[in-house]
Amino acid sequence: MADLLHEFSGRVRARFQTYQEAPPRRRHVAGAVAALLLAALAYGGYLWWYSRIHVSTDDAYIAGHIAPVSARVPGTVLQVLVDDNQDVKVDDVLVHLDPRDYEVALAQARAAAAAAKGDLENATANVPLTDESTRSLVTQAEAALGAAQHGGEMAGHDVEDRRNQLRAKQAAVQAAEAAVRGAQAEFEKRRLDRDRTRELVRQQLIAQQDMDNAEAAFQNAQAALDASRDKLNQARSEAAQAESALQTQRAALAQATRRVDESRAALANARSQRQQVKLREAQADAARGRLAQAMANLKQAELNLAYTTIRAPYGGRITKKSVEVGQVVQVGQPLLAVVDLDDVWVLANYKETELTHVRAGQSATVTVDTYPGRAFKARVDSIQAGSGAVFSLLPPENATGNFIKVVQRVPVKLVFLPGENKQHLLVPGMSVVPTIALR
Repeated sequence: MADLLHEFSGRVRARFQTYQEAPPRRRHVAGAVAALLLAALAYGGYLWWYSRIHVSTDDAYIAGHIAPVSARVPGTVLQVLVDDNQDVKVDDVLVHLDPRDYEVALAQARAAAAAAKGDLENATANVPLTDESTRSLVTQAEAALGAAQHGGEMAGHDVEDRRNQLRAKQAAVQAAEAAVRGAQAEFEKRRLDRDRTRELVRQQLIAQQDMDNAEAAFQNAQAALDASRDKLNQARSEAAQAESALQTQRAALAQATRRVDESRAALANARSQRQQVKLREAQADAARGRLAQAMANLKQAELNLAYTTIRAPYGGRITKKSVEVGQVVQVGQPLLAVVDLDDVWVLANYKETELTHVRAGQSATVTVDTYPGRAFKARVDSIQAGSGAVFSLLPPENATGNFIKVVQRVPVKLVFLPGENKQHLLVPGMSVVPTIALR
C-alpha cells in the first residue's frame, strides 16, 4: 500500500508540473480531476483502514427464547384468554381446560390417602400390641416349662425314692421269710423235743420239770413262729404298698414328662408367635409404602388439576396461536408460543478467516434492514466451538479422498447492550448485518 501511495504521489507531482505549464482552462480541468483522484484515494485508504479493524457479515439473524406452550394433561378447552401478538407477563393465565374430571380424581386421591393413613396407623398400633402379647406368652410358657421341668425332676426323685423303698420292703420281706423259716425250724425242733420229753416223762425217765421246760420252749417257738409269720405278712403288705406307690409315682413321672413336653411345645408355639411381630412390622412397612404411593397419587392429582390452568412460562408476546374454545387437546399438543423479546441476541456466521482477532467482549454494531439508518449497539458474547457444518444434520464427509478446501463459517453470538431493544423492535428471525470492532 505504501508503494502505491509513493507511486501515486509521483504521478500527482508530474501532473502538477504539467498543470502549471498547461493553459488556464486546461489547468482548471486538470485540477478538478486531481481533486477527484485525491478524494478517491482518501476514501480507498479509509476503507482499507476500516477493513483492517472491523469484520462484518450479512449471514446473521436475530435469535431468542421461544417457548412452545402445550397441554400437560388432556382436556376440553373452556377459555382462551389471549390473542395473537398480545404481550403477556410471567404466570399470566393463557388457557383454561375443563377441570371437573381432575377434581373428581383429586377427591378420590384424597380419600385413598386418608384410607392409607388409617391403615398405617392401625398397622403401626398392632406392632407394639403384638410384641407385648407375644412376649407375655413366651414368658408364661418359659415359666410353665420351668415349673414342669422342676415337677418332672421332683417326680423322678420321688420315683427313685419309691424304688429304694420298694427295694427295702422287698429286702424286709426276704428277711421276714428267712425269719419264718428259722422260726418254723425252731418250732419243729421244739415240737420234737416236747414229744420226746413227753415220752421220757411217761416212761418216768426224766422229771416233770423237764417236760414243763420243753412245753414252755415249744410254746415260745410257736409264738415266735406266729410272730415271724405276722411280720412276713406285714412286710409283704408293705412291699405291695411300696410297689403300688412306685407305680403311682411312675405314672406321676410320666404325667410330669408329658407336661414338660406340652410346656416345650407351648414355648415353641409362643416363640413362633413372636414371628408375628415381624409380620406386623412388614404389614406396617407395606402400609407405609401404600401411604407413600397414595400421597404421590394425591400430589399427581393436584398437579393434574393445576395443569388445567395453562400459564405463561415467562413474559413475552403470544405467537402462533392455534387453540380455540371447545377444542379437545392432548398431552404435548402445541397450543401457542411465547416469544421473550427482552432477551434476544444475534447469531452471526463469520468466515473462519475473519475470526483471527475476534474476542469475547469486543464492541459491535448491528444494522437491520427493517430499520435503515439505525445501528444497535452490541458486544461479542462467545464463539461457537465448531463450525456450522459440524453441527449440521448431515455433516460433510470426504469418502472419495478428493478434498476441496472450503472456507467454513463459525457462529458468533453477539448480545445487545442494555436498553438497545427496550421498544421490542428486534424479533427472532430478522436478518441483520453485525460489524465487530477489532480494536
